[in-house]
Amino acid sequence: MRGKYKRFISLLLVLLLIIPTSWIPKVAEAATNSDIPVLLYHRVVDNPSNEWTDTSVVKFEQTLKYLHDNGYNTLSTEQYVSIMEGKESAPANPILLTFDDATPDFITNALPVLKQYNMNAVLFVVSDWIGKGYSMSTEQLQSLTNEPNVSLQNHSKTHEQTLVWNNNITKEQASEEISAANEYLKSITNKDSVLMAYPYGAYNADAEAANQENGIKYAFKVGYPNAGNYAMGRHYVMMGTTLENIASWIGGPAPIPGNPTGTETVFHETFENGLGVATNAGSARLAAVSGTVFDGNDDGKAISVSGRTNNWDGVDIPFSNVSFENGKTYTITVTGYVDEGVSVPSGAQALLQNVDSYNGLYAATDFAAGQPFTLTGQYTVDTSKDRALRIQSNDAGASVPFYIGDILITEKVTSGGGEEPKDPRPPAQAFTTITFEDQTTGGFEGRAGTETLTVTTEANHTEGGSYALKVENRSNTWHGPTLRVEKYVDKGSEYKISVWVKLISPETSQLQLSTQVGNGGSASYNNLQGKTVSIEDGWVQFEGTYRYSSVGDEFLTIYVESSNNSTASFYIDDITFEPTGSGPIEVQELTPIKNVYKDDFLIGNAVSASDLEGNRLKLLNMHHNVVSAENAMKPDQAYNAEKQFDFTDENAFVDKVLAQGLQMHGHVLVWHQQTPEWLFTADDGAPLSREAALANLRTHVKTVVENYGNKVISWDVVNEAIIDNPPNPTDWKASLRQSGWYKAIGPDFVEQAFLAAKDVLDEEGFDIKLYYNDYNDDNQNKSEAIYQMVKEINEKYASANNGELLIDGIGMQAHYNKNTNPENVRLSLEKFISLGVEVSVTELDITAGTNNVLTEQESIAQGYLYAQLFKIYKEHSEHISRVTFWGLNDATSWRAAQSPLLFDKDLQAKPAYYAVIDPDKFISEHDAEENVANQGTALFGTPVIDGTVDDVWGSATELPINRYQMAWQGANGVSKVLWDNEYLYVLIQVSDSQLDKSSPNPWEQDSIEVFVDENNAKTSFYEDGDGQYRVNFDNETSFNPVSIAEGFESKTHVSGNGYTVEVKIPLKTITPENSTKIGFDVQINDGQDGARQSAATWNDTTGLGYQDTSEFGELTLVKSEDSEPEKPGKPEKPDKPGKPEKPTKPEKPAKSEKPTKP
Repeated sequence: MRGKYKRFISLLLVLLLIIPTSWIPKVAEAATNSDIPVLLYHRVVDNPSNEWTDTSVVKFEQTLKYLHDNGYNTLSTEQYVSIMEGKESAPANPILLTFDDATPDFITNALPVLKQYNMNAVLFVVSDWIGKGYSMSTEQLQSLTNEPNVSLQNHSKTHEQTLVWNNNITKEQASEEISAANEYLKSITNKDSVLMAYPYGAYNADAEAANQENGIKYAFKVGYPNAGNYAMGRHYVMMGTTLENIASWIGGPAPIPGNPTGTETVFHETFENGLGVATNAGSARLAAVSGTVFDGNDDGKAISVSGRTNNWDGVDIPFSNVSFENGKTYTITVTGYVDEGVSVPSGAQALLQNVDSYNGLYAATDFAAGQPFTLTGQYTVDTSKDRALRIQSNDAGASVPFYIGDILITEKVTSGGGEEPKDPRPPAQAFTTITFEDQTTGGFEGRAGTETLTVTTEANHTEGGSYALKVENRSNTWHGPTLRVEKYVDKGSEYKISVWVKLISPETSQLQLSTQVGNGGSASYNNLQGKTVSIEDGWVQFEGTYRYSSVGDEFLTIYVESSNNSTASFYIDDITFEPTGSGPIEVQELTPIKNVYKDDFLIGNAVSASDLEGNRLKLLNMHHNVVSAENAMKPDQAYNAEKQFDFTDENAFVDKVLAQGLQMHGHVLVWHQQTPEWLFTADDGAPLSREAALANLRTHVKTVVENYGNKVISWDVVNEAIIDNPPNPTDWKASLRQSGWYKAIGPDFVEQAFLAAKDVLDEEGFDIKLYYNDYNDDNQNKSEAIYQMVKEINEKYASANNGELLIDGIGMQAHYNKNTNPENVRLSLEKFISLGVEVSVTELDITAGTNNVLTEQESIAQGYLYAQLFKIYKEHSEHISRVTFWGLNDATSWRAAQSPLLFDKDLQAKPAYYAVIDPDKFISEHDAEENVANQGTALFGTPVIDGTVDDVWGSATELPINRYQMAWQGANGVSKVLWDNEYLYVLIQVSDSQLDKSSPNPWEQDSIEVFVDENNAKTSFYEDGDGQYRVNFDNETSFNPVSIAEGFESKTHVSGNGYTVEVKIPLKTITPENSTKIGFDVQINDGQDGARQSAATWNDTTGLGYQDTSEFGELTLVKSEDSEPEKPGKPEKPDKPGKPEKPTKPEKPAKSEKPTKP
């Protein structure tokens, strides 16, 4: 849709609800020119879905009948102008009906009703939209020149808002738009346009003057009062507008209450666009067909229902897909057909029922070969018992295949508008601060159910209180205390959530406050605030705000967890949940991103269930045309607790997406995360046999792909199989991650996954693209390994299959930060394109801020990189299928603390949005950011290097190690630095409950790295006095260059929740003194399953610190007058380290795209 959500929402509310009655034209027996009311329509459709543009056919019919019955005279354009100019008198009860945008439904739905009542209409046309999909075709528009009651008039050339149709439009712009549309319309009608409607109702004096100069007699805005010939008002008819509203606007008599007018269509499915809202029930196979003409199905389009072996195998129509409202009564009519050659058993019948209660709706009719059938029944919706309508058979008809050609759902209506008021949610209850002083848990439970929650007097934060809640026995990062909060929420409003937390164990840990919206696979998990805290911090407040645009089917929670520590224990106290006073917000009317790139590639987003309603859905539909499920289609979501396939929730989610007219990408089939371990691991923890794991893989892929069928346009078949920065990328098999699939099957598990998917596509005839998807795609070693893997697998398959590709595309996840080098992105993109495959950008986001705060400078830098990337994508658009953003807005991003997306927490556009829609303009108006290094201090003092924290460290400044070089946010910690006349001392406390050193590469083990540039020269290479010092949790060391090992000392101490490292680094090229500045950085490598999953630093986000000292932060050595250190005892001579392997560039981190569901 091209910018159809009208923006003046607050204005409309004023205009439509509280206009002074003195402004409303009152229609008399005869009217003056100023009394002629004007109605503004957009689309007239069977199934309204857009509250700003859609009117139902039934309501439109009711309105025209009302106008007819009450003696209204609809005017032609010529009549309106003549009356307004005083050349003729107005008839009794005049009215002007206008329709914006010239959409095809005007011909199919509105025009027949206009003809029925012999009424006139004005159609305002956007000339550039004709023949482009949203508006009608050129042939359709030309056909209207033969309709005497329809006049075609000017609605501009482009309808473009951001740069043209806003209140700052210039006279030149307006004139160009108006004259071009005039010229186009004259070529169609042979008449000059005399009426014009402003796009978005936006105008100024220059636009008015441009209209006058181009021969326009009258121009229309949105709303009243009239403000001159070139600012005439119109009443805006929306989906919720009632006949009473219209009668009031035009000064007509009130409609007679309760006067029945028949039924209103709630939903009408003709299967014109494929399966529509239909989903398979049981093992039935559904396929869209054409040419199947039978009584009641004249267009021949239908769905076939085959593969039936049980009576319940058939078609489900989920309530959520047809806008059913709880408690309402609907009439359902289904028209079907059985092929002539089908053998129909005696007594076989088609049935229409409600599931899952099977109580309340039962319609039956006989199956007969070569004959149509009709099922009709009434049903009162009870969503506590049922979820869908089902078309199936009785036992006798269990094997009969059939077609469904039409599903019509209606409800009784009256002339008053035909809609019963919706049952509103009860208003939000007031939240009482939870202090645990009543010695209960206050409603908190464990997310997993295995945590231990104890009300205790061991700690307390409440003033005058004694109690807190102790949280122990966590065994996974997402475990923790959770509280249901839906009853405290008014939908659409924003809330401030606060909890005080005190760490028990380990010494330091990352903790975070989050909120969950919805339950099951389509839930969303939103991080509000995360911090690395220590025991010595005592009570720490975690707080954040969140706007609940969705109430998640009445399931909302707040909870405390950790992103990287699965066993940390802590207390919580004084929990508050308060409205901020910021009520529901509106979506800005902006240039849709999908329109800007409509000739280049699809624009996508990652969604959960909460994104498919309200303002979030408006934003999604405005800018995107394809989506990926953030969590719902990952491997673990395909199974229930009994290890059986269960797609109930997932199918409902996908059907809801498709019902919005969006395309669906499948994410993901084979992955090492969010996958049930039993698929590749035995009960004793050992890998399954190759045969057993391969059978599981093939069954999983086949079942999942068959379930979704052609509902998806593409699949990520294998996700994230390559390690980061492999040392020998040309050997792609040696570059594979040692995942569970790899250990059980071997390096060909990637090829086997694609072969399994390809087999299903060939068997079923599905037209689906198969992708390999991975992150850190800008790393040239990693991109080379991916290149080599895809090249070898495709060449092998092509040689045996007439040149056909097995892997159709490569997905570049594109989880970047504002310091990412776009030229590396270009190099990887062009490398992949050279393989002859398509490329998609699959999970784009760019981190920039910290702690949910984005400065103006950071937002510009973020936008600048977005602009650079979209210039690259545009240049290569011939080879790019889609560009998908990983989240709608910052607040719901999996990296929310770093504000990575185009829209802020209130769904308002950031500079990044404007950078995306016009990269050249953004780059021309802004300068590239200069990176500013982090600044820290080191105090004068000499500790004992023994792996414990001496008192001397107490006053040293903490340096947080929490900048992640790429996507996945794993282990982090804090560092402190001391110095004396000869040495630099560094203390690092790491929060990581799962330690791993199984990789032979030291940088892939759980370890710390210290980077030093003694003279702070910030060179792009290492010189004397520069070094990289690495120590793993077992105190095993490696160095870059090897020569810096002499004089270095380190000790480590491992606890159950992390480890502590102390290092002593000799200063060899400088004589340190007060105020000396040195280059410095600290890095924490997080190893898992023989690979590095993340790298966190104090300063460097590029991963180039191993060779480039300009990426370091700056440390100032500070010596106070009374800080002469105690002289330590003579340390033991350290063992001489063995010669380490030559270190290579540290890998960039892996990512988990969202927390697993509890």
